[in-house]
Amino acid sequence: MFVASQGTSSSYIYKSWADEPLILDNIIKNYYVKIQDKSENGLVTSSEIGQDSEAGNETGSDLDDQALSGLEDTDGGNETGSDLDDQALSGLEDTDGGNDTSTGASTESESNQNTNQTIVTQQQQQTQNNQTVNIQNNIEMKQKLEIAISEEEGEAPISIEEQNRIESIDRDIVTQHKALTGPDCKSGNVLAGASNAEDLRVLTECQDAIGTVMHTKKMDDGDYKFFLNLDEQFKFLVNDKNNEKTDGFLVVEIVPPDQNLQGVYLPKDGDRVHVWGAWVTDKPKGWHEIHPTWKVVNQ
Repeated sequence: MFVASQGTSSSYIYKSWADEPLILDNIIKNYYVKIQDKSENGLVTSSEIGQDSEAGNETGSDLDDQALSGLEDTDGGNETGSDLDDQALSGLEDTDGGNDTSTGASTESESNQNTNQTIVTQQQQQTQNNQTVNIQNNIEMKQKLEIAISEEEGEAPISIEEQNRIESIDRDIVTQHKALTGPDCKSGNVLAGASNAEDLRVLTECQDAIGTVMHTKKMDDGDYKFFLNLDEQFKFLVNDKNNEKTDGFLVVEIVPPDQNLQGVYLPKDGDRVHVWGAWVTDKPKGWHEIHPTWKVVNQ
């Protein structure tokens, strides 16, 4: 009976294992390989062996569940791969976006360069226009000053009414303004050497002035004549007739006897000079002058 029973038991066990699918054999093999690796590395404990032995008694159904779980993990790996593919595509899209950004930046840079070049060209054109205008203005100014400085002594004077008005203003100047004194001034007849002395009304016998020479000319009577654009502190030396006829410049004349004196510089256009002489009104013309001028220093 015992022998018969043992044989039946063995036959049952063999049939039970024989019916398990092939994947069950693979899982069991992997399981015992895992236990063997732990044992060889000295990592397995007796409790783990007991637990593993109990695990070996799991039913075929439990093992099947593990197998299915493994297959699900495999599907998860495929999904992960799919996700990676999506990320890769996203990376390509980002790269395209970077190319778009680079292209946009390049276009913007080129546009800025074109705009800057246009601005520079416009500025250069404006500068050239300004230079042309300045040259034209200078030409017109010189023509006007040449006409003003070349007036002949025989030209018709301003009206008596205008002369009287200017004389009235000059009387106030004489009472309010004090003449200079010192080595730069001249004693005696300050109008000596002036060919038109009778036409000159003396405001002060010695006056200095500083400014920029605008136009020069050697006159027929021998006087060296020029216009002086006065510095601000000397603007009081001109009157409304200077403003009207000489663009507000003071008329300065060096008579022939004084042109060779030491300390007398005969200036040219653009010079800055400091002059000393008699401050007078040319009655027929109505404007103010320093005439005669006996000292001119180039600054």
